[in-house]
Amino acid sequence: MVFTLGLIALLAATPAAPIEIEVFVPLCDGAQLDCGRGGAGDPRSLEANLYWGAAFGAERFLSRAPGFRVRSRRDGPPASGVLRELVIERAAAKGERLVRLSLRAYAGDRIDDALEDFLRAAAGGSSADLMVWAGHDRLMDRAPPKLRTLSGATPKPVAVLACMSEQYFGPVLQSLGARPVVLTRTMMAPEAYLLEALAATVAKHGPSEAGLLRTALVDAYARYQRITPRAAGTVFSRIPQRQVVASPQLESAPTVQPKQ
Repeated sequence: MVFTLGLIALLAATPAAPIEIEVFVPLCDGAQLDCGRGGAGDPRSLEANLYWGAAFGAERFLSRAPGFRVRSRRDGPPASGVLRELVIERAAAKGERLVRLSLRAYAGDRIDDALEDFLRAAAGGSSADLMVWAGHDRLMDRAPPKLRTLSGATPKPVAVLACMSEQYFGPVLQSLGARPVVLTRTMMAPEAYLLEALAATVAKHGPSEAGLLRTALVDAYARYQRITPRAAGTVFSRIPQRQVVASPQLESAPTVQPKQ
C-alpha cells in the first residue's frame, strides 16, 4: 500500500513531456508575391524578411513574446534550403504543458523544398505532435509534388496558415491521410501572433481541439488586424469534428496525384 501511494505520488510529480510543434516557414519571396519594401521580400534575409525578421515575423515576434524563450538557434550551410533552425519554448502555467516549437526558416526561393518536407511530415514522417505551415500557399502556383506515404506511419494534426489553404492544401492533406485542425478560406496574413495563439491553446488543450484552436486564432487575428471577430471568423475554416478525432490508417505507398 505504501509502495502504491509512493508510486502515485511520483507519477503525479513527474512533469508531462513537452508538446512538440514543428513549424515550416518559407520566407516571403518578392519574385512570387508582394512582400513589402526593402528586405521584406528578400528570400534569404533572416533579419528583414516579412515572415521571419519583420515585426510579426516568426523569429522576431516569438523570441520577444511573453513566456517564450529561445533555446537554440542554428544556421544552415550556405547551399542548404534551410537558412535557420530555431527552437523556442513556451513556459507552462498551472494546468498547462510545456510547448516546444521547432521552426525552420526556408529560403523563399527554395519553397518547393519546404513544401515537400512539410507534406512528408504531415503524412507521418515527423515525431512532432503538430505540424504547421506558415507562409505563402505554394499550391496556388503549382501542382502538388508526388509523395509516397510512409507505411505504418500515423499522421499527426496539421495546421496550414496560408491563403485559402482549405481549397489548395485540403485535398492534398486528405489524400495523404493527414488530419487538418486549422485551415483557411480566404486571403490572409500568416503572421507569428497566430503561432503564439496556437502554442497557448495547445498548452491548455492539446493539438487536436480544432474548435478551440480556431477560436484562439480568430481572436488573435481580429486583435492584430484590427478587424471585428466576425470578419476574422470568415478567414478560418470550420473543421468537421470527425476529421480531427479519427486517426486514419494509411495504405501502403499511395501517390499524391497532381491537380488537373
